[in-house]
Amino acid sequence: MKEIFEKLGLGGWDILFHAVNLVILIVALYFLLFKPVKKIIAGHRQKLDEIYKENRRMHEETEELKNSYDEMKQNALAESARINEKAARRGGEIIEEAQRKADAIVENAQKEAVAERHRIKNELHDSVGHIAVEIAGKILEREVSEEDNRRIIDESLSEWEK
Repeated sequence: MKEIFEKLGLGGWDILFHAVNLVILIVALYFLLFKPVKKIIAGHRQKLDEIYKENRRMHEETEELKNSYDEMKQNALAESARINEKAARRGGEIIEEAQRKADAIVENAQKEAVAERHRIKNELHDSVGHIAVEIAGKILEREVSEEDNRRIIDESLSEWEK
């Protein structure tokens, strides 16, 4: 091996010098490149970890909001169904009440119509009786012919119609 070093022109001190230079170069590169790159990588890793944590937190918040939204939606649907049911019940009650009132109005109108018919009938009865008495009185006042009877009846009926 000594022969190889001699052919290359390297002596013991030269090898030692190159070995020390290599060690110094490795140490210098370690401090100048490896440590700063390692710090940069560690910083990036830490930032990525923070981003992942924030992403997880936001995901959890999103899930909570979604669950809250779903719950609110279900509550709103239940409330809507309850309101619809209440409105349908109230609508049925209003219709029933309106039907009862309409029936009562019809019944009262029928009673009033019957009472009015009886009143008119009684008035007609009284009027006809009165007219008959007037006609009979006029006929008895004088002797009349068939033609006079017709004329008296027509005059009495025309007065009665007024």
